[in-house]
Amino acid sequence: MTLKNNLYNILSADPEAKSFRIKLNPDCKIYKAHFPGKPITPGVCIIQIASELLNEMMPCNPTLSTVGNAKFLSIINPLESEEVTFTFKKISEEDGYLKVSATVSDKDTIFTKLSLKYQNPDK
Repeated sequence: MTLKNNLYNILSADPEAKSFRIKLNPDCKIYKAHFPGKPITPGVCIIQIASELLNEMMPCNPTLSTVGNAKFLSIINPLESEEVTFTFKKISEEDGYLKVSATVSDKDTIFTKLSLKYQNPDK
């Protein structure tokens, strides 16, 4: 299931900074279940959004292979933080894989730090 245009919409992309500003949709059915009255963005959805945004940047359409590290430092409630920024700090190629470090933030708050490994179909 693609979350783009359902759980979130891309507001802007900065190719040089490798970042995306997105707007979360608090009316999405995922938030109705997680959790009624106090919506929280599920960790698996944060990882999926990062993967979808990476696919927006990379023409090779990489596939998630491993979540090396996922630090959820603050809750992302779409009613309190409707817009967040995904920034890809590092993207490197090694042995047919893309190693990616990303953060999810808004202003001075870092919500999530991710270390992900993707299989590169071009390699």
